[in-house]
Amino acid sequence: MLENTIDKSYLVDLQKIKETISENRYKALVVVNSAMIMTYHRIGTIINERKEWGNKYIQRLAQDLKEYGKGYSYPQLKRMSLFARIFDADEIGSRAVIQIPWRTIIEIMSKSSSKEEMLWYINQTYENKWSKRVVTEQFKAKAYERKLIEPQVTEIVEKDARLKEVFKDTLSFDFLGKLNIKDERDLKDRLLDNIISFLQELGPGFSLVGREYKLVTPSKKNYYIDLLMYHIRLHAFVVIEVKIGEFQPSDIGQLQFYINAIDDLEKGEGDNPTVGLLLCKTADSYVVKTTLKTSYAPIGVSKYKILDELPGYLEERMKEIK
Repeated sequence: MLENTIDKSYLVDLQKIKETISENRYKALVVVNSAMIMTYHRIGTIINERKEWGNKYIQRLAQDLKEYGKGYSYPQLKRMSLFARIFDADEIGSRAVIQIPWRTIIEIMSKSSSKEEMLWYINQTYENKWSKRVVTEQFKAKAYERKLIEPQVTEIVEKDARLKEVFKDTLSFDFLGKLNIKDERDLKDRLLDNIISFLQELGPGFSLVGREYKLVTPSKKNYYIDLLMYHIRLHAFVVIEVKIGEFQPSDIGQLQFYINAIDDLEKGEGDNPTVGLLLCKTADSYVVKTTLKTSYAPIGVSKYKILDELPGYLEERMKEIK
């Protein structure tokens, strides 16, 4: 028990130290970046005021601004013009848009199909400190489209915005590829082999406590949790059970036992109630909703997909919602 408490406290301390280092590095960059973004927006605004002059005007500007470097080339000036058309000065002054790198903003603008989508990616990039590479991966994994689908969770989660943020309808595991997953042990192996990608897909705040985490009851019976996490922001354990097939109502009974056991045997004074996540390949929406209806624990059900499966899945889910 003491060792588990120390491990948990260490994870909290480690996360706090990492966040402190990252935040202070980030603050130094933000000041410079914000000034640059505001400059680009002002240039774009000036260009747009002369839009009737056409592309030759921008070409001439690019020629006359060569002394300031490649940052003011013709393609760059066109991007500044687009940037200023999408966002007005008040918006960028009060939004996360000035907090993220220009090249990331370009990536988001080029891949988004609406302003709402741009703002979602901009806010997520700021909050999660995504790199441009991660942003590109999130677009491939259709993160915005998946976010439009409400996750299936118990009523207690529905009422708590912080809890609800932990769950997603679908997790994209591109690292699984098209390889055949033989059984649940094989799936857990692959998740742990790709732990960085797995944690990134789960979302911010997750830390791994253990795989096949051993619970010993007072009567000395042993039980093993597939994956035990600790969520730094929620200050709560998260029990994850993985299934390679379709969701079954009986799966929730097992998960409920593990949640109660962790609360009874592991939860400390500073911890909030344990959260449960059932991860499965497929799930019938009605069966999940009906099963979770009478559960009073914070539980959610997520499906895992590879990239090739996402378009078809999302299309079907959006039809259900409509």
